[in-house]
Amino acid sequence: MDETQKRPPTPPPLPPAPRRRHMDERQSQYMANLEAAGPEAIQQILTAPHPPRSPDRYKPIHYFFYGTLKDPRVLAEVLGAEQAPTLRPAKIIGYSLTNWGDYKALVDGKLGEEVVGVAGEISSAEDEHKLAYYETSAYRLAPVRIFFTDDQEPSQLSGKSFKYAGDAVALQEGRFDRKLWELQMGTRLPANWHESKLSEQGQDK
Repeated sequence: MDETQKRPPTPPPLPPAPRRRHMDERQSQYMANLEAAGPEAIQQILTAPHPPRSPDRYKPIHYFFYGTLKDPRVLAEVLGAEQAPTLRPAKIIGYSLTNWGDYKALVDGKLGEEVVGVAGEISSAEDEHKLAYYETSAYRLAPVRIFFTDDQEPSQLSGKSFKYAGDAVALQEGRFDRKLWELQMGTRLPANWHESKLSEQGQDK
């Protein structure tokens, strides 16, 4: 290196890092106030009754009914009530009805297709549980837009209805519904179950 070439100046040393106190080393103002108040005040705070919590408020919701639950007598019996909720004639759009044994099942329909039924307000979570128990695991709750057909207000609102929980295509085509079977039995069939079953039937012939 040429002696005439100047070296860059040495940078100054970094300032020492500030000492950070652990949270446990710091006393909160709340604890300081408690200590200043004395043991009697602390005991009063610890033994004071807690204010009652406001219970969660249930928000009533309208259900769209079709099939057997359109009958107010059946609905009242399911709910364990003397009479059913007030029911208004209504319809939902974009859905279709098909048969599941002796019962009707709500499935997705074609654009503009309508299902006609009734709608009523359910006013407690207990009643919702009763409805779900009646419908069994073959149905699941789905959000729907309810359109009332009685020229009264409100003319439409958001609600719930029970849709078929299995394979709607298999149901409509009369095929074995593997999805519903697994849902109700709580277990899955082997991936090649259908093929092996057909093979066994061919050997028996």
